[in-house]
Amino acid sequence: MARTRSKKTAEAGIQDIYKSLESGQNKVQAKQLSSNQVLLELEEGSFNTKEAWFIKDEQDQKFVVIPEVLLQHIVRVIQRAYEDKVMVELERDMATLTPIDFADAMAVVFKKLEGMRGKDGSLPKISSLDFVKQIKKQHPNLFFNLPEFLESKRQELDLDNLALPF
Repeated sequence: MARTRSKKTAEAGIQDIYKSLESGQNKVQAKQLSSNQVLLELEEGSFNTKEAWFIKDEQDQKFVVIPEVLLQHIVRVIQRAYEDKVMVELERDMATLTPIDFADAMAVVFKKLEGMRGKDGSLPKISSLDFVKQIKKQHPNLFFNLPEFLESKRQELDLDNLALPF
C-alpha cells in the first residue's frame, strides 16, 4: 500500500515537472562573470528545484535545466519504447518463419533476448529477422519445414497421377 502511494506521489511529481516544461515560466538569464563562474538571474517564475529552468546566455543560446529524476524518467520511457519496438519486430519476423506454436517460439525468443540484457538492464541493438532466423536454426523443432511438408502432401495425394474428370 505504501509503495503504491509512493509511486503515485512520484508520478504526480513527474507530471508537475512536465507541466513546468510546457509552461516555460521559469526564465533565467545567464551572465558569465569569469571563466569558471556564471551568474543566473531570474527573469520570470521561480528557482524551484522541482521544475524546469529555461536559461538563455549572453550569446542567446538556450538551455533547459531539468531535475535529474525527470531525466531518468525520460530515459526509462525511451528504453521502454525501444523494447516495445523490438518485441513488435520480433513478433512480426517470427510470424514470417511459420512456427508450429507461435507462443512457444516467442517464449524461446524472449528467454534468449533476456539473456542478452546489459548490466544496466538495456537490450542490445539487434536485427530482429536475423535473431529469429538464428532461433529457427537452433530450434528447428519449433517450426514447420514447409518444403518437407509440401513434399509429403504431394506424395500423400499422389498429384503426379491424379486423373482429372474433365
